[in-house]
This record gives sequence, C-alpha cells and structure tokens, in this order.
Amino acid sequence: MVAAALRRAGARIRPDFVLDAVTHLTPQALKAAAPGVRVVCFDIDGTVTDYHAPSVTDAEASGLAALLADGYLVFVVSNCYGERAREVHRLFEPLVTGVFTPEDCLDPADPKPQPRKHGKPAPDMILAAARQVQVSPQAVLMVGDQMFKDVLAARRAGALSLLVPRLGPSDHNGVRFLQRPLEWVLRPVLGLPGGRTPWPRVLTPVA
Repeated sequence: MVAAALRRAGARIRPDFVLDAVTHLTPQALKAAAPGVRVVCFDIDGTVTDYHAPSVTDAEASGLAALLADGYLVFVVSNCYGERAREVHRLFEPLVTGVFTPEDCLDPADPKPQPRKHGKPAPDMILAAARQVQVSPQAVLMVGDQMFKDVLAARRAGALSLLVPRLGPSDHNGVRFLQRPLEWVLRPVLGLPGGRTPWPRVLTPVA
C-alpha cells in the first residue's frame, strides 16, 4: 500500500528516459529513442558540470557541439541567480542556441519582479526556449539530475525528460540534505536506477 501511494505521488517526477551521463547523449541515440525531439534543454550544475564549476571542459563542450552539428537546438536552462547567472551566460552562450535563467524570464512590466518564481520546477524557462525557436513543448527534451526540479518542470511544460545521476562531488546544501535522500528512496519505487541498480550507458526509456 505504501509503495502504491509512493508510485502515485511520484508519477509527476518520473522521467521519460534515464542515462548514466550527458556525454553519452549522442544524436544517434536520441534519434532512435525519441525521434520527435528537436530541442534539448540542459540543466548545468550537477548535470553538464560539477556544481558551480568555473569552466567548461572540452569533453562537456564537445557533447553540446555534436547535438548542434546534427541539427538539434540546444539550450541551457539553469536555476542560477546573480553572479552565477551571468557566469553561466558567459560560459555557455558561445556553445549553445540560447541560455535561460530565472532572471531571463522576468516581465519588464512587473513592478515586483521575483526571479525565483520562474525557476524549476516552474516550466517557464523550458517554455521560453520552445517559444524562442517556435516549436511545441512536446518536441523538447529536458536533461537534468534532479527529479523534483528538472523532471517536474518538464512534466509541467509538457516536455520530455531525461534523468542523469549527479555529476561531481559538490551540491547545493538544501538539495544534498533534503532532496537527494528523498530521491534515493523514490527511485527504486519508481523503477529508476540508483543504489544497487546501475545507470544505463545508453539512452533508455523508463518502462
């Protein structure tokens, strides 16, 4: 009974695909598993780079470049603010189609702008990326390492989602001590990898 209740509660945070690392997200794998996808949105911290990494490695950049070269539109969709948001723009704008942070979704006519209300799990940044290139959200794949932010935001936007394990040793303290333990409990209940179940090295639909 408890397991059934957890499955129902976790339906909105269950990804469409799982993979062991974004470096294995090749155009060929994406075409085979999700032929309708035209836009790929990446979370950054813990997904493409370690948390608040100050640079992008050649391996990380080459994966983005391969998708672009094959005709995919690639966006960064990151819950960063302030100086980190400016750093993410500087690091990734030369590498991708576009970058969205919560601050980029503010309404200039709003007298009381609140960037955080546009951050994931709100769908705003994913929808903004889809609007920019005039595609349906159903043609968007959101790639991230957090079920309660990346996967849920994709679900709310009507997009597909790909969950990968956290990259690197660093993490936001709130995520590390509150969100990660709950995800650790929920993953086996939802049939997801982690713990004793290895992450697949190929893009794998979640049954």
